[in-house]
Amino acid sequence: MNIDVPLSIDKIRQCIITKEDESICYVTSYNIMENISNTAIPMKWVFTGEQKSLIFNIFDTENNICGKFYKLTNGFFDTKYVIEYGNYTLKSYDISVGKTRNISIYKDDFQIAEILKPLSVSDNLDCYYLFLLDKYSDLEIILSFFTVFFDYQNYSNNGQVVYNKKEVSISYTYDKNNKFYDKNWIENNFNKEEVDLVNNQILENRKNTTNSIKKRAKFIFSFIALGWLLLFIVFGILYYIYYR
Repeated sequence: MNIDVPLSIDKIRQCIITKEDESICYVTSYNIMENISNTAIPMKWVFTGEQKSLIFNIFDTENNICGKFYKLTNGFFDTKYVIEYGNYTLKSYDISVGKTRNISIYKDDFQIAEILKPLSVSDNLDCYYLFLLDKYSDLEIILSFFTVFFDYQNYSNNGQVVYNKKEVSISYTYDKNNKFYDKNWIENNFNKEEVDLVNNQILENRKNTTNSIKKRAKFIFSFIALGWLLLFIVFGILYYIYYR
């Protein structure tokens, strides 16, 4: 069941990230005036070289602005999310590579992290894996928060009530962001056993979801076939009685 929210106003709600004890770490707030000034001119990037949108301020526990999340467009097929936090300005490049969606995060020209999202989902419960270099461990919480923000902007499924929903998809990206994707970056920078464990878990979950979809499709097909068979029998009996 899907209950739509007019004008997608739900996309500007606050996002909150908490610790396990539910104490708040950071909160986002939609920056109304900055968004209006940046999006008032459609395709502003054609004239200025760039255009910001979906600008959210990040507030810390003392309600001080400590950064921003926003989309940055520099041209056709050239859009990325930007994370401003303290002295950091990080750019994230969204690339789909078949069974996963990968967000490569760069500091200047150096990749420091990658977010891995499997494209198989049960009951709208999206799963993410964040790989972050130890040198930048101070960014763990803010990048976890960015993952929450990214999920909310792309996979929030607001207004949906689901039961036993299964989804498997394949997606590929072909744009300027592809050059920022290093398919071996995770394997080259992290423990092989842990990486293999994640990859095997992704494949196993996808296999189980796919099998569940196949079983359901088989059941539905059998149910429809049985319905047609019963109709055929009923009409056959009626035809026999009428023309006997």
